[in-house]
Amino acid sequence: MITIYGYVPAWGLPDISPYVTKTINYLTFTGTPFEYRNQDLGTLGTDSPTAKLPYIIDDGEQINDSTRIIQHVKNKYGADLDEGMTAPDRAVALAFQRMVEEYTYWSGVIEPRWPTIEKFKVYVPYITGGPGLDELPQEVQDALLAFRDKIHDQHLKQGMGLREHDDIVECLKEDVDALSDFLGDKPYFMGDQVRSVDATIYSTVRHVADQPWPDFEGVAYIKGKKNLMAYADRLRDEFKV
Repeated sequence: MITIYGYVPAWGLPDISPYVTKTINYLTFTGTPFEYRNQDLGTLGTDSPTAKLPYIIDDGEQINDSTRIIQHVKNKYGADLDEGMTAPDRAVALAFQRMVEEYTYWSGVIEPRWPTIEKFKVYVPYITGGPGLDELPQEVQDALLAFRDKIHDQHLKQGMGLREHDDIVECLKEDVDALSDFLGDKPYFMGDQVRSVDATIYSTVRHVADQPWPDFEGVAYIKGKKNLMAYADRLRDEFKV
């Protein structure tokens, strides 16, 4: 059985990472058996060559990166949601996946969580399973703040974090508009059948809409897209994830 390593479930989602959530979505959509385990963050740097999650262990083989994991599941288990798709549809799905994972992620997921210590403090009880930052031993506080600094530095180096906050929100709104406009009234993102890209789109929609930073402008904006919310409700009801 596949063992997938993630951070921790939170606010009704399988994991605080949209990439771990995406992978769990795909395994669930395809009915592929798996076991979820919390990664020891103290050993993440040695357990994962990229020091990122998710990764899976499958019959002793380690696979890193959510997209490569999905490819592995398709190839080994024949669990391919994209069978029969046309080449143009595959291209469109890939373009939307890359938009969401390489752009929307920074504006809609990282921006509300990581830029300030006060925002990060909202995050900490989910990571620790209860205690807030100020309640933790100093060495644990220091480790968490160093982790926060690392992600914030990545946000800046990617470029999104160098923008003014209002501009970042506008970037997110443009992406949300694109998702909503393309989805239209289709039951799934690419049409009448659930596809691989739905694992990504559904994960991101929920990570933006359901996050515990309600004052972040992106929350109200995406919740105002009735078709995206109906899409998320439909997939949640169908797959219980």
